Amino acid sequence: MERRHIILGILFWVTVVGIGWSVLRTELESQSSSMDAMSDELGHWVTSQKRRYTTTSDYPFSVALGDPVFAERADGSFRQVGLVTSVFKPFSRDPFLCTEVEVEIYNDALVDFEEGFLLEYHTTPLSLDAVVRTMVPRKLQDQIAKRIEKEWQRHEQEVMAQMRPVIQRGLRTAVDAVESELPLILRQHREEFRELGERYESDILKAELIPLVKREILPIVEEEGVPVAREVGKALWERVSIWSFTWRYIYDKTPLAQTDTVKEEFQRFIDEEALPELRSRTNQFIALTETILKRSMDNPRVREVLKRNFRQVADDPELKQLIWSIVRAAVIENETLRVELDRYMKDHETRLAVRNAGSRLEPVVRDIADMIFGSREGGITPEFSRVLRAQILTKDRRWFVMVPSFDKPVESGTVEVDTTDWPMLYPMGFGGAAQSPLTPMGDPQ
Repeated sequence: MERRHIILGILFWVTVVGIGWSVLRTELESQSSSMDAMSDELGHWVTSQKRRYTTTSDYPFSVALGDPVFAERADGSFRQVGLVTSVFKPFSRDPFLCTEVEVEIYNDALVDFEEGFLLEYHTTPLSLDAVVRTMVPRKLQDQIAKRIEKEWQRHEQEVMAQMRPVIQRGLRTAVDAVESELPLILRQHREEFRELGERYESDILKAELIPLVKREILPIVEEEGVPVAREVGKALWERVSIWSFTWRYIYDKTPLAQTDTVKEEFQRFIDEEALPELRSRTNQFIALTETILKRSMDNPRVREVLKRNFRQVADDPELKQLIWSIVRAAVIENETLRVELDRYMKDHETRLAVRNAGSRLEPVVRDIADMIFGSREGGITPEFSRVLRAQILTKDRRWFVMVPSFDKPVESGTVEVDTTDWPMLYPMGFGGAAQSPLTPMGDPQ
């Protein structure tokens, strides 16, 4: 009786497992073929023959147990063909620097590398810049730019009509706050300005610029300016009445003179003769100035001296430190500016204008967030998935790629590691249908 119950129990559980496996297989087939491919590869990894290799490298690299080895298929995709099995620290899965590790490679993967191979070592960069490049690739940047441009064209006039007064009043408030503190700040740095001025006067003005003007620029001024000066002088001389000045001078010396008639005549000559003549030659004077400047700047010695001294001033650490001190005191540490802007931003009229403008741009902001991070309906994006796995779950940070090499045959038992610097995304993604039936396939680039 007891044996019959045992047999019935075994048959019951065998039936349950069989039905469960059939249902699970049907569900996976209806979702995606990626799980089948993954199952096949896992089964292949367990049952296939593997070969062990010891790596050599001229430079240490960070590695941990289980770091994968990939090989590229003919279609450009990658498959895992091995992993790190020993880093000469038993039971350690924490990455550390080393030059030798032990890896296992599928025997069938070695068929494509009969002449030999090496392992390229890659890492996922963890900097903020790399995160931005991963989450917002070039293609997505173009899509976001087009989305913003389209939405801005729709609401530009309304948003600018509401925000222009806010921006103008805000800038006016900020400028007034800075101007109110700037005189005191400049007085506090008066001694530093004086020391810099004396040094520049000695090192630049007297030592270089004044000799440069005398040696190179004054000859140009004389050559170009003297003919014009002679022409103007001749024109003015022709307008002068010697008789008028003479008899007025004589009259002023007599006892009958009550006013300075020579001075009056000279003023009349300036107002009615000289100034109109000079004004009529404005274009000639402008052309003369342009010619002198052009010839001066075309002079290689003038250009070299000016460039050297401008660079000296621009690279002066004392001047940079002084400017930064003024900017920091006038803007960053300006308590008046902070209080005034805080009061302005809390103003009811300002907050209302910002809220109305933001309500028109909120849909596009939400769309951009969905494009970068994903949505509740479609799941997270493949790019965000990569960042989460690398930054939060500390996965997909290191891997090796098999590449052909003729230096060491596959039978040698050792393989060289090349620590390359060229960027590469982790070869396997976990945010699309090709890897998981839970989320739609995304563009890995």
